[in-house]
Amino acid sequence: MELLERTSFLQTLAQYAGEARQGDGRLVLVSGESGIGKTALLEAFQAEVAGVRWLWGACDGLLTPRPLGPLFDIGAQGGGELARLCASGASRDQLFGALLAELSSPELTVAVIEDVHWADEATMDLLSFLGRRLSRMNSLLLVTYRDDELGDRAG
Repeated sequence: MELLERTSFLQTLAQYAGEARQGDGRLVLVSGESGIGKTALLEAFQAEVAGVRWLWGACDGLLTPRPLGPLFDIGAQGGGELARLCASGASRDQLFGALLAELSSPELTVAVIEDVHWADEATMDLLSFLGRRLSRMNSLLLVTYRDDELGDRAG
């Protein structure tokens, strides 16, 4: 599928990926209304960029948000220590550290966390924790959210 009028966004993401490959990682927020194509944009970017390890997680629109849902999604994909800690009921600090280690791979790692407008407080803490530490890593953290559904959380 060809995305229309998304070239500049794809170029910006490619630039960020290039900088992350050099150890200048970052957190990138991708916002827009429901159905505008945030996920399609990231999937198109994934198809364009080579030599990248991808990890995907999502927040769910549940009445009771799943605590650290995206972290557990990523843990299931990555295996290893993070998966073990997720399965064992480890502490939040241990889980945060294990995800940080997972993102500290020598190869460029792109982690996607979708639908953060539905995130629980622990996931928001996770994003804060990671965002402060990515600047010296080969990682890109792409976070999607609906900017028309922030409601009271924005204040």
